[in-house]
Amino acid sequence: MTMRKIIDFHAHPRYDFHNVHHGVEITDDRFRDDLQNAGVSAVCGSVIWEAMQNTESSSFGDIIVQANRAALQCREKWGSFYCPGIHIHPGFVQTSCEEITWAKANGIGLIGELVPYMMGWQRYSSPETVEILTYAAELDMTVSMHPTFPEDMEKLAAALPHLKLVYAHLSGYGQYEEHIALMKKYDNVYFDYSAHGSDHDGLLRKTIDLVGR
Repeated sequence: MTMRKIIDFHAHPRYDFHNVHHGVEITDDRFRDDLQNAGVSAVCGSVIWEAMQNTESSSFGDIIVQANRAALQCREKWGSFYCPGIHIHPGFVQTSCEEITWAKANGIGLIGELVPYMMGWQRYSSPETVEILTYAAELDMTVSMHPTFPEDMEKLAAALPHLKLVYAHLSGYGQYEEHIALMKKYDNVYFDYSAHGSDHDGLLRKTIDLVGR
């Protein structure tokens, strides 16, 4: 019997949501142990924390660097269990490009999951974001990103056809038909299946039937 690996592509180590809202601390050890005990072989994703949502936009140049260094710390602690994802920010083009260079030098090939709504920006198709991600494409990075709206997501896919884009939450925010259309139209567009609720039962099978594996 062939044993298959389960990779959680959309995880956020050191996210303090559960502690802030429910008084449950998810330590580094608990984060890793709970996932491994559930049969997960490896995880990917960026470091985020609740306070980002109430931070002045001028601070995010420093914050993305802090979060990226924290992600590298987690990899140093967990080894191959964790594939770090870094942050970029359209308000800080030079810093973002420098962070991409730093990431590649440290063996990191993933950007995101990006969470614009927590960092005071809205569109992936802005000139600043396209400039940063053009550089990411040159270095063969993969980008994981929280969905915005279909028109914006399509503009980015069309502008950077050689950049692998993984949008999060397939149908998790509605617009399932638009998400399927994006995957059918653009070879560089993927979705992750992170979502919740029984209304998603059967949706993975339906998606595979529509767009393949």
